[in-house]
Amino acid sequence: MKKYIFLYVFILISMLASAQNYYWVYFTDKAGTEFDPYKYFDSKAIERRLSNGISLYDISDYPLNDFYKSGVEKFSSEIIGESRWFNSIAIYTSEENANYISGFNFVKKVSLISNDASLASINNSVPADPDKHEDQNVRLLPQVRRMGGEEFTASGIDGKGIRIAVFDAGFPGADTHPAFKHLRDNKQIIKTWNFPKKCENVYGWNSHGTMVLSCIAGIYKNGEKMGLATGSEFLLARTEVGAEPAKEEVWWMMAVEWADKNGADVINSSLGYGADRHSVEEMDGKTSIVTKAANMAASKGMLVCNSIGNEGDDRSWKTMGAPADADSILSIGGTDPENDAHISFSSYGPTADGRMKPNVSAYGTAKVANPDGSYGEASGTSFSSPLVAGFAACAWQTRKGYSAMEMKSEIEKSADMFPYFDYATGYGIPQAGYFTNNTKPVAEKSFEITQDNNYVYIKPVRSDYSVPANIWYHIENKDGQLEYYSHAELWFGSDEMITLKKEALSGDRTLRVFYKGYTESLKLKPEEMKYSTNIKNIKIYPAVMNGQRLFVSRFTSDNKPAKFGANAKYYIHPYFAKSFITPPAPAEYNLRYMKSGSFNFGIRYKRNFAKAYSAGFNVELGSTKISLKNFSYESDMGYNIKEKFKAEYMNFELYQRIRLLPAGITGLGLFWDAGVYGKWVYKVRYDLKYEISEDVVEITSLLSTYNKFQYGVRTRIGYGILSAYAQYRISDFTLNNLYTMPRLEAGVELAIPLGM
Repeated sequence: MKKYIFLYVFILISMLASAQNYYWVYFTDKAGTEFDPYKYFDSKAIERRLSNGISLYDISDYPLNDFYKSGVEKFSSEIIGESRWFNSIAIYTSEENANYISGFNFVKKVSLISNDASLASINNSVPADPDKHEDQNVRLLPQVRRMGGEEFTASGIDGKGIRIAVFDAGFPGADTHPAFKHLRDNKQIIKTWNFPKKCENVYGWNSHGTMVLSCIAGIYKNGEKMGLATGSEFLLARTEVGAEPAKEEVWWMMAVEWADKNGADVINSSLGYGADRHSVEEMDGKTSIVTKAANMAASKGMLVCNSIGNEGDDRSWKTMGAPADADSILSIGGTDPENDAHISFSSYGPTADGRMKPNVSAYGTAKVANPDGSYGEASGTSFSSPLVAGFAACAWQTRKGYSAMEMKSEIEKSADMFPYFDYATGYGIPQAGYFTNNTKPVAEKSFEITQDNNYVYIKPVRSDYSVPANIWYHIENKDGQLEYYSHAELWFGSDEMITLKKEALSGDRTLRVFYKGYTESLKLKPEEMKYSTNIKNIKIYPAVMNGQRLFVSRFTSDNKPAKFGANAKYYIHPYFAKSFITPPAPAEYNLRYMKSGSFNFGIRYKRNFAKAYSAGFNVELGSTKISLKNFSYESDMGYNIKEKFKAEYMNFELYQRIRLLPAGITGLGLFWDAGVYGKWVYKVRYDLKYEISEDVVEITSLLSTYNKFQYGVRTRIGYGILSAYAQYRISDFTLNNLYTMPRLEAGVELAIPLGM
């Protein structure tokens, strides 16, 4: 039996080692290819290029060399897609073939495609009351009214002349839902393409895309706009499926080129490639292939709007997902409709190289269209991004001669907190009035900044104490990066103020404060610091009143992820495991299988060496019970005998984990473990119960003769917090030189996430 167990483990490891995977193959050139832009591009794409001074014969738009493609195809199980921009082809093949392909003289390099994509949303759609809205005469829902959308509607601005590409997981009901009747009637949906299915039908699958589209151009039951770009044209692309995540990066890139070819001006992408695929250090605006594609789209004259992600509560990630780290796009954060502050789940900036993200924000909770023809409410940065995409189309309609980068800058300037910014909400929420009035209203001074020898004070100027004073402030270092930022809500009387120690502003740091549209900065001169007590560890006090701390939403600016957590370098969690003895059992006793097995409680530690590989150890306490079926002696006494053994032990396991699919509960995904364990048995109890006539006799004894040290192998496969496992004991375990304990067990394990 031992040799079969080792053979099984060896075969399984070999299968994983030789398994096929997804690769990008980059070619050296495009020798011999021909290109006619007037046959390839839509007229709007040509118009965009000419208006932006972009060559119609840029080599990045030329097709791939067919000879190169056919050469790679011979050593591939599947061709997933290709990219003209990056002169590459995506394939599915073995590692051996990938290495062979890398040796072709026309191949520049071969790189592994990482294995996850995720929708940047929280799907919690609930029914909405169609007859309950404030100020229905404005005919805008609050999610677009907060962006001053009435300024656009009053000026007849609805995104007409702008073409928007939407990338998502499907658009079920968009071809029938009344929210999109105007798009269908006016033939505003120009083209569709389903990249996974390689067909035009996108009107099925995941409802996420339908909800997103409604936040760009939907019209509510009573005529209110759900999104501002009701006059725009649309390209709908299905790029997400969930079951084949490695391919989704390829489809996303192909969709960007498809959108470019078909004349898109704006792209909305409510997805992210984050914790399961990359490290925090790779969110630097230049590593991820989709980030490179997003920046390339900007260079082709398109404005990309991308959700920053929903990892705000994930302490082991604590940054955005690609392509939101791209420098040339609008990365959109989420705000809470209740107080305009950062909504808890929305991801934070900055990028790994210190750039400010998100750029702007919008509501993270929105009214949406459901595929069944109804309306609901959903939360996630998936919905803040399309709100801004619809806004961008309208804004661009007022600035027709502007480039994509100029529009990006203008939208940032239009935001209600500009020039104030932080890593939670960016410059705030864009405002339509900036584009319709061509000016931004000058806010009145709304707070006073004063100081004494040791402290700086921020005190709001208030007349109405029935609502809180929402004050944002940050401390910026001389390199332009934030070291601290906060949002304080002051609720009480005239004595309220925010107090900061002067040491917090040493070293050429700048304090910047925002309240009621007014921004003011303070940089202390050296002579203003001389009376301040010099302490090594600077503590920045939050809001105080008469020495009492007030409610404050406080965010530290280092944004370094926790070292522990499912997506961090280390992970620790407790677990419970229950297993049963698996046939065959030793012949010398008649085992009760459902009554025999082990129960373990342990603590698991693992270190992530790569996104798909980790190793660690478990320490557990447990007990194994062996229960034998009743049997009787044929005698005048009529013995009816029951026997049971119970061993108590401590286990130590060394294991390695390969993650087969990401994005599971707690970030663990689908995984496979293989390991070895050692067991120290410190107590074995023998229970005997027998009946003599009507009397019952019970005997319990502690055995002294048994093998105290045991060892064996384990394997485990699971998804998220639940897994199935099997273990085989290699060593002999004999009790009193008579009973040989069974070797094979199988069971289930439940991990307990700690939320680190």
